Amino acid sequence: MCFQETRRILGRHIQWLLCASVVVNMMLLLFVMFHQPEAGFPTLRGHHPINPELMDKRGLPAILAEKVPKSHTVTTANNGMREKGLKNNKEWEKVQQVPTEKPTWSYNKTAADIFRKELEAICNTKDDFIVTKENFPLGSVIQYDAERHSRLNVTNDVWKRFPESSPFRNMKHSRCSVVGNSGLLKNSNCGKEIDSANFVFRCNMAPIDGDHIAEVGSKTDLITANPTIIRDKYKNLRNHTMKEKFIKDTSVYGKSYIWMTPFAYKMCTSYTFKAQQVLKELKSDNEIIFANPVFMGKINGYWKKKGVKAWRASTGLFLVSAALSMCEEVYLYGFWPWHLDRIGNNLTQHYYDNHPVHKAHKLPDEFKQHQRLHNEGVLHITTNKCP
Repeated sequence: MCFQETRRILGRHIQWLLCASVVVNMMLLLFVMFHQPEAGFPTLRGHHPINPELMDKRGLPAILAEKVPKSHTVTTANNGMREKGLKNNKEWEKVQQVPTEKPTWSYNKTAADIFRKELEAICNTKDDFIVTKENFPLGSVIQYDAERHSRLNVTNDVWKRFPESSPFRNMKHSRCSVVGNSGLLKNSNCGKEIDSANFVFRCNMAPIDGDHIAEVGSKTDLITANPTIIRDKYKNLRNHTMKEKFIKDTSVYGKSYIWMTPFAYKMCTSYTFKAQQVLKELKSDNEIIFANPVFMGKINGYWKKKGVKAWRASTGLFLVSAALSMCEEVYLYGFWPWHLDRIGNNLTQHYYDNHPVHKAHKLPDEFKQHQRLHNEGVLHITTNKCP
């Protein structure tokens, strides 16, 4: 009995002590929260006086959101991992050697005019960019520019295929876009900027429909087509099905010129003539024009002297040369010869496929010339995504 009584008294004392402890702790907490120390009264260690006017009035979700790590922290880590993975990558080493464009670019009319005169001294591009009845009259002889031993007599059947004169003779647009096909254009958002130009040059019947419109736009004034595409993709247009397919594929470019090279190699002549005939038969809005082999040969020789050590310049370089003669300001898109972008992301060969480029071209040499002209203010080249 005595033991039980003692136990009951002891339990009651413990309960009182616990209650007293809770009360004391609450009083201390209230003191810390609301006490504003006066001058000369030492503050508790670690305690900073609270000013109600400076308290954060935002809700808890807003405060927590501010604590989330910034996204650039993750990006930096990814870039570090990417660069580590690119160590000893020879192509990445080449990309890193490419100087970036100037932060602000401005058109240098004086430099552009000097360069235009330099080109015009070699070839009168406005008149000689394409074959006409004027520059190749009836009875003259065409020498192929790539296959130098081959020639073609301009008979009446051949001559009647040529336009009377060049439609580019009086052409002088204020702004032109020249669109290459590099994988750099994929997801580039450059479509609207490209289409804002007065005249748009495009290469090799590249697709401009569907998802590609945002990347490369759709406006087309001139597009090139390799004659071998008539042989390989359209089976030399030997039946009505292939003819209709060709008409349908070219119709996406609207009322535009299709620039082909029938006088590069002899085999190209029949493919080009057949394509021209089909467009006329089926009353297409497109018009095929023939690249002048004199223009091709002279421009090719000019760029060789400038350091493009290739047997033959690319279609893109021929178009850039023509645009610089026909347009005040020239803007290039999709001219990038590597499979990595400036921060090491992988790129396909083209924005629409990964088909390898022809070995006859030296695209890195050409890119150096584009960038040199960019830095001189002669033309503008875009190597990043568009705004």
